[in-house]
Amino acid sequence: MKKYVIIGIIVLLIGTLVYYRKNVAWKFYKVKHSITKIMNKMTKKYQWLILTTGDEGYTTEIVDGAFIYDNGEREYIPSGQSLRASLFHDSGTMIVGEWDRPIPVKMEITWFSYAENKFYSGSFDLDVPRITKLFQEGYLDKFGDTSYYDFKIAVLPAGQVLLYLDGANVILVGEYQAKEYIVEGDEAFHRIMEVPEISIIRDWSRETAVQQYQNSMPQQTQEEIRNNKLSTHIWKEVIIKYPWRFTIHIADKDDYPLKMISRPYDAGKYLLFIDGEKNMHFDLDFLTGFAPKPIPVEIDAVYDGQGGEYVIRVYPGNVGGEEFIALPYEQYRKREQQLVKLFKEFYERIGKQPFDLHLEIDKKFENPKLYLKKDDIMQEIPDVEFELFNSTFNIQLYPKE
Repeated sequence: MKKYVIIGIIVLLIGTLVYYRKNVAWKFYKVKHSITKIMNKMTKKYQWLILTTGDEGYTTEIVDGAFIYDNGEREYIPSGQSLRASLFHDSGTMIVGEWDRPIPVKMEITWFSYAENKFYSGSFDLDVPRITKLFQEGYLDKFGDTSYYDFKIAVLPAGQVLLYLDGANVILVGEYQAKEYIVEGDEAFHRIMEVPEISIIRDWSRETAVQQYQNSMPQQTQEEIRNNKLSTHIWKEVIIKYPWRFTIHIADKDDYPLKMISRPYDAGKYLLFIDGEKNMHFDLDFLTGFAPKPIPVEIDAVYDGQGGEYVIRVYPGNVGGEEFIALPYEQYRKREQQLVKLFKEFYERIGKQPFDLHLEIDKKFENPKLYLKKDDIMQEIPDVEFELFNSTFNIQLYPKE
């Protein structure tokens, strides 16, 4: 008996020391973070790079572009790459100019949409107050470092442009509409696309060059091109934000409700949205309140309840055990449009009022189901995948091992 008491005391002491070290370290990082914020406010410069992307199904290519500072100087946007990634990815980082930079006030950009055989161009004022505020605040990552953002630009068919701040959090900070930019003749096309004089592509017509790219697009896109029915509405719908909150209920556990918790030095909470936004650092009210949010494709949260702490992971976007962002294109687009349709129709059905994204679990921690819910009106989201863990005792509750 005495032996077990001693072991218990040792375990308690070790736990206390670990907790103490984590909290002391976190307080130190918070002080460091505050000092960095003050310095950035004084210099009005931040460390950021430029990323670019498009849509996997509709290849685009930036041919010219720049961020413009309030003094008129320009920071050029990487160009000349075929953009085939989704909103969740990017074409890679290109470092141009100084590492510490001010916040730009304007963006000018021209690109080519291969699916449409059209150029687009636009000049857009940026939301400087909002962007500056986000850069000034920064955030503490899981290592306790002060992190900021890069700019990520998505150029899409129909002249649509999305601008994100990209980091541990990914935040959509701008939606813009460019105008078609007319380029006539093969020679002008080759010149603006900067095709080298000695390239074999110089011998191709514009139509031939475009056809080569269209032939490499997904079959679904090629069918749309043949029928002259490109789905240019996609990106306007995926960026819609709805006033929903996440709720959870375990059958026969009304006397022991789960309470969402968060520790500053612990991961445990994660939100991934259908429009490419991501949130790892957020107040719990953001998830449990009706703040407008895009459609989620993954929700991770930690709860305190009877029997310990529970990790709950909900995957509305997954298909067949595959993460939403890793799905083959046709499956990705199909699941995306299923979720868009469900949320849009339910929101209209309830008169565009706030609603719950509600997780219902039975008393055996089996058969979890996810619903769109407004009072007594409920719409199940089909084929949603879940993972439930008791992290206190390291037990996987669902699916059963």
